[in-house]
Amino acid sequence: MAKSLRTFLEDCRREIPNEIVHIEKEVDPAHFDVTAIIKHLGAEKKFPILIFDHPLNLHGKPSEIKLVMNSEISQGKCQIALGLPKGTSRERMAEICLEREDQRIAPIVVEKKEAPVKEVIKVGKDVDIFEIPIMRHHYMDGGPYITLSTISRDPNNGVYNCSYHRMEVKSRNSTALHASPRHLWKIFREYEEKNLECPVATVLGHHPAYHMGACYTGAFEVSELDVIGGYLQEPLRLTPSETWGEDLLIPADAEIVIEGALLPGKRVVEGPFGEAPGYLGPQRLITCLHYEVRAVTYRKGAMYQSVITPEGDKPWMDLPREGAYLRRIREAVPGARAVCKMGRHAHYNVFISIKKMAEGDPGRVAAAALTFDHTKNVFVFDEDIDVYNPTDILWAIATRVQPHLQISILQPLFRGNVLDPSLVDEIKTSVMIVDATRPLDRPFSPVSKCPEDAMERIKLENFIPGEILQHIPIDRTTYWC
Repeated sequence: MAKSLRTFLEDCRREIPNEIVHIEKEVDPAHFDVTAIIKHLGAEKKFPILIFDHPLNLHGKPSEIKLVMNSEISQGKCQIALGLPKGTSRERMAEICLEREDQRIAPIVVEKKEAPVKEVIKVGKDVDIFEIPIMRHHYMDGGPYITLSTISRDPNNGVYNCSYHRMEVKSRNSTALHASPRHLWKIFREYEEKNLECPVATVLGHHPAYHMGACYTGAFEVSELDVIGGYLQEPLRLTPSETWGEDLLIPADAEIVIEGALLPGKRVVEGPFGEAPGYLGPQRLITCLHYEVRAVTYRKGAMYQSVITPEGDKPWMDLPREGAYLRRIREAVPGARAVCKMGRHAHYNVFISIKKMAEGDPGRVAAAALTFDHTKNVFVFDEDIDVYNPTDILWAIATRVQPHLQISILQPLFRGNVLDPSLVDEIKTSVMIVDATRPLDRPFSPVSKCPEDAMERIKLENFIPGEILQHIPIDRTTYWC
């Protein structure tokens, strides 16, 4: 059976049954009910998969479509999605993302009758995205928003791109899509310069490995449908779209797909919207495209997925990005070991550990990291520092950095991220590089530690009985996750 959201939920029911919660009571996603529930749970540091069985749609009526939240929100759930052993380290998971991106698997095409996403088809006057339980996420949001991945295809070479964009629902058959100046924007402009419509489709529910592969950050010439196959460890099944036929293939095992076109020469004001850094992203116009929805197809008993952007850890999005940083940094300095870019806590901060071989390595590493526009502050550490542990990070900054020597602030010559509320220019940002590595060209005090032979000789269970040890609570107050 092809992997899908449903197969993932079955895997979770077997492995973490207590982390799947069905909410039977009626909720109104468009009036913050779902957001409030997730915020209350987050305050208690609890992030179960939530299945809302009776959500209201945008007409204020009970929807036949369920709403699923939090399916990829923890590292443990991503381990299940990737088929990894429980307890696989974050550092190793990023390496696995790199491996799977390098071991791409081409998709296969199946007939429409074999595609579950074609069980219900609505086109033309029957299109009504108000029937979906779409959320309004935060106070002051411009409207209900879709937050999942959109598929497009380069008109010159046919390469598929998948990317995440906020989409404000404007009517029963239209949204405003905010296109950051990356791959989709490039593809759209290729069509617009010829006064042609840009074919698009948005996937509103699939296996978490699909969502991780759609976060790929790499060469524009690489088809992200192949990358998704690498993450799934099997070919992604595709089928012709209703709107564009074989010219735009869509995932056959998705829960819901909306299809349509980005219209040339037409812009729509959208926003504000509560974005990933934890602030309201402002209203925009120039890069906000009119998305005309022409078809909606879905499975029977469909489940719609959404993402509350600033809430919790998002390894499904951060892990592929951490892998992308490692790939680029290792081209400059092969001794790069790990990159941490963990959610809202470190959104524009990048923490890197390296095996330093020469003075100047930290600068090369930072320069490579700064080629990504999500990077503003780069912190480079020795390999003994766990970049996923803020205690290690603060200790290294406190004891291995002389601010006047090892902190560099560069002028605003770098493209920033439009969601950074600290920007004083529309797009440009200054950057900071902190070299928290120990010097190689002069003596430096060694780290105090227990001798390794003592650590090997002393076994904890010989001194503290197991029944006592297992009841000592784990203190996670010094960790991000």
